[in-house]
Amino acid sequence: MSTLIIKDLHVELQHKPILNGINLVVKEGETCVLMGPNGSGKSTLGHTLLAHPSCVIKKGSITFGKHKLSKMKTDEIARAGVMLALQHPQAVPGVSVVNLLTVAARKFAENKKGFSPARFRESIKEAAKALHVQPEFLTRSLNEGFSGGEKKKMEILQLSLLPAKCVIIDEIDSGLDIDALKLVAKQISKLRAKGTSVVIITHYNRILRWIDTDRVHIMHKGKIVKSGTSTLADKIEKGGYANYIDS
Repeated sequence: MSTLIIKDLHVELQHKPILNGINLVVKEGETCVLMGPNGSGKSTLGHTLLAHPSCVIKKGSITFGKHKLSKMKTDEIARAGVMLALQHPQAVPGVSVVNLLTVAARKFAENKKGFSPARFRESIKEAAKALHVQPEFLTRSLNEGFSGGEKKKMEILQLSLLPAKCVIIDEIDSGLDIDALKLVAKQISKLRAKGTSVVIITHYNRILRWIDTDRVHIMHKGKIVKSGTSTLADKIEKGGYANYIDS
């Protein structure tokens, strides 16, 4: 079973301590939520899981099944099935959505029989339709001239089509209207139904209205200071973080 295990993780960003002893376990097929005030280290944790070069691990370990992620490069981590949906997706001029996804899928399918670019392109169209992404966006350069909501849909589109086993989704709800949020939540639920582990980083609980969650964790000053069920997110929505964090 591919379980994500983070043990006593300490991380520096530009020589400044950001994560100060994170311990987290996400079992296969589970969905956990990371909440916390700005600057608590949530996004840094997501970037660290994918070996962002600015995130320097000073202590601790990250494993996913047999893979020691804390010792691997970003492309190796992705091939292991761990992927990140970015809070601020970047534009990739000159590379269309269809071409990027097809090349990535072909890379994942290396040494495997039966990959058909034509069939995969059809699956791209079907996944885009489920997210209400207009067909013309698929032939445009990734995220170039896209709105914030369109960029977030593209992140979910990629996770839906590539062989993800564990996904970290960083503030996907920002920039989405209520209808788009429901569509995105539906696709995240489909990932969960396939056995994909899901880590959702968010400030608000509104997306959680349409996603079943197993655990909610509050981060503060680079540590997890409180854990609970989905009711914890409801309490935070009503009363804020004051009852759970030190000032």
